[in-house]
Amino acid sequence: MSWRLHSAAVAFGLAAAFAAPARADDAQSLRDEVQALQRRVRELEGSAPTQEEVEAAVSRYLAATPSTVFVGGADGKAGFPLGKKPYIKEGANKLEIAFRNQVRYETFLYSDDAVGVVGNGASPEVFTITDAAPRDRSGFEIERLYLGLDGSIFCEDITFKLELNFDADGTTGVEKRYAYIDWKFSGEHHIRGGGDKVAYACEENHSSSVLAFVDRSIVTKAFELGFDTGVSLWGYFGPCDCPKQFMYKFQVTNGEGAISRGSMFNTDARDTYSDELLFAGMFEWNINACCTGDYKWDEVDHRACDKRCELQAAFGIAGYYENDDDAKRDQWGGLAVRGSSSARAERYGLNAWFRMQWNGLSVLAEGYLRNIQYTAGSTSPEQEDVGAHIMAHYRFADSNWGLGVRAGMIWLDDDYLTISAGNQAGSVDVEDAITEYGFVVNYFFHDHNHKLSADVNFVQDNSGVTSSSAGYMASSSSRGVIVEDGVMIRVQWQLNF
Repeated sequence: MSWRLHSAAVAFGLAAAFAAPARADDAQSLRDEVQALQRRVRELEGSAPTQEEVEAAVSRYLAATPSTVFVGGADGKAGFPLGKKPYIKEGANKLEIAFRNQVRYETFLYSDDAVGVVGNGASPEVFTITDAAPRDRSGFEIERLYLGLDGSIFCEDITFKLELNFDADGTTGVEKRYAYIDWKFSGEHHIRGGGDKVAYACEENHSSSVLAFVDRSIVTKAFELGFDTGVSLWGYFGPCDCPKQFMYKFQVTNGEGAISRGSMFNTDARDTYSDELLFAGMFEWNINACCTGDYKWDEVDHRACDKRCELQAAFGIAGYYENDDDAKRDQWGGLAVRGSSSARAERYGLNAWFRMQWNGLSVLAEGYLRNIQYTAGSTSPEQEDVGAHIMAHYRFADSNWGLGVRAGMIWLDDDYLTISAGNQAGSVDVEDAITEYGFVVNYFFHDHNHKLSADVNFVQDNSGVTSSSAGYMASSSSRGVIVEDGVMIRVQWQLNF
């Protein structure tokens, strides 16, 4: 069969070669027929197509395929730089994706000075103070699991930020944290609206990703106000050679805590949440801004070796005030409010700090005062508590290691040194001060983006500070502990971008 086809093809070709000249279209038709016969022969013989045939087939396919479409436009960009957030960008529009996972093991080993209770399981439950409580607690948890979106839209001066927390403490669903729109309306001056950190407490306004210890100090967790919803005016100013020498932020919020609590406006018309707003503000002087530039809020000196020798130092103050004319006491800080639970109150807080970095050494010293005056005919005396803490951390040059120490103390109001231990359990006299001392070891695989931290904290007479993120638990008969005293050990693995 094969030789017959070969012979026919040759004969046909010879006939065409010796024939009289034909018209151009007839010649092309003959060539096409010859090529078709040759392809047929190769198919029957199982031969591969020629290079010319492959190229022709590819050209026909590409000619029939739609052209490439750029989702972000032909001038769009996307990337995932090392140690930075992945992003998509076209012109002034930019979207960044943030992620943070803090996997933690922690244990609290209680001393004989801790005070705890046990319950009988009845309703209402009756508690009894006993030496068998509190019992040591420990376990693994996902302490923070953040997913965030931030960027700019329409122009680079309009930015936004959304941060959601899926951590193990969020038993009622996803915690909504940052959720704001920011407009840089002139120079370095901004207007911001939405969910944001309250402009109070320096360490609290540091991101949890840039802390020197596994978590914030017991003093910070006692006095901080966390997140709230409102508007703020903030920015920087200074002379021409250092335009960010001074930072300011003035804020007006609901005073009821994070947006996860729901709408204050639509709760009811029974004064569950009053129309009294929280006013807060902070101001910081970057002392060496003219020489060293912007001083970022970071508890570890990660600067390159040629920059470590430059001294960065800043001093700041903050405060807040609210005539909290309702019975709700959301977001008053982690330190217990001892006055009548049904009383309205006026409250204010003062805060001052100093921070510095030099040659790998970072220092943060901070002090707080909280004053609560119970109103609406309450007989509860005024409550005023004071606290201070100091932290020092050293990041070794040309090394991945870092070491830090800290100490803190809270002086409690003398009128509130006897606290209830629970239903029918009576009361407990507590010390007038809560103290914490600790040290930390850090190993930075890639600065704060990827690090391993382990700290040991010696806690004494914690009769009032509760914080799920930091791990403190006090004045909670339902949880079996009234006064914490002992050693808390935490080990944390962090991935952050």
